[in-house]
Amino acid sequence: MLRVLSVATLLLALLLPAPQARAQAPTYAQRLETAAQQLSQENYCAATATFALAFADSTQVGPFDLYAGAGAAAQCPGRQAQAVSWLLQLSRQPNLPISAPDIDNMAQADNLRSLHSRPEWPRFLANLRQAAARRAENARRTAAVWQDNIRAQALPVPARKGAFAPAQPGFALYYAPVDTVQVPYLVYVPATYDPARPTDLLVYLHGGIVNASQFRLADPDVVHEPIFAAAATRNALVLYPFGRQSFGWLEQRAALDNVHTMIAQVKQRYHVDSRRVYLGGMSNGGTGAFWFACQSPRGFAGFFAVAALPVSALGPLNFKQLRRGAPMYSLNAEDDAVFAYPRVAAIYAQHKDQARQWHFLSRPTGGHSFLYAPEGPALLDGLLGQLMQRPVR
Repeated sequence: MLRVLSVATLLLALLLPAPQARAQAPTYAQRLETAAQQLSQENYCAATATFALAFADSTQVGPFDLYAGAGAAAQCPGRQAQAVSWLLQLSRQPNLPISAPDIDNMAQADNLRSLHSRPEWPRFLANLRQAAARRAENARRTAAVWQDNIRAQALPVPARKGAFAPAQPGFALYYAPVDTVQVPYLVYVPATYDPARPTDLLVYLHGGIVNASQFRLADPDVVHEPIFAAAATRNALVLYPFGRQSFGWLEQRAALDNVHTMIAQVKQRYHVDSRRVYLGGMSNGGTGAFWFACQSPRGFAGFFAVAALPVSALGPLNFKQLRRGAPMYSLNAEDDAVFAYPRVAAIYAQHKDQARQWHFLSRPTGGHSFLYAPEGPALLDGLLGQLMQRPVR
């Protein structure tokens, strides 16, 4: 009898409408978005409560979130203790991305001013300064190791022309002197490099020249530039010149001419296929790539530019050079706020009839720095695929 009743109950449950599903709790990201809206409305107490709900999931809490939450709590009457608690939690975060100037700014921040009289405030600042000092020392050591390694990887000029030595995969540092300036550049060697076989060479001009007061060869994070992963996929060498504001590819012709010197030096040490040398760049570097394509294309099989403005401060570009011969592939985002897409598109429309080898490509979103978004490396690889698969003349 019990068995029959249980089966009947089961059938009845299957036939009846299911109860309405319980509403899911907001995600961590959704709570932070709500808190940001409340902060924009200066509703600090509501934002503090929302941050508290979000921080209940401790697995996702980051230092910037904690700082925002502390700023809200510091401005909500009676919640200063909570603000200090979150700041101390922030100071205990591993590998805290903070510098001494950041701490000075925090110490003077208006949104935290209500915490200055609390006894925990000096301890919080001291913790941060210790974290910043450790970070600076670790960065110094990492940079020193990086520079030792790239210097050790450099190859001497062979005694006999064409006698190419084996090269370790990775990065090597070289210099090309111009007057009194020693201009540094990297050579990336893929794991597949064979000194007995000619290898494609990608020359890549980095962006950010107008913001660089010094050559940034001491920064080991350069290895994360997408061009190196693309080169590894395509079994290509990379020549990566370093530029700076006073010696870069926007206003200094000598810096552009020096790229040819660097290429000649690379050809001395590595087995480069002279028919397959490509030059490109991102942002300011892409503008430099347009200069080479239009003013000095000799010796290159093709060009590529990402998020670039095809306007040179050195004078009008000769787009007629792109009528035939080496092609140029460019890619811009339509929501680029640095180099506005309508301006770039107008330049292309003006010159496309004479610059028939300029292949102008676009994507709807991504902004100026889409190359560094998760899909950026695949976009660069696709651009290079179109360029490098073309037959070399």
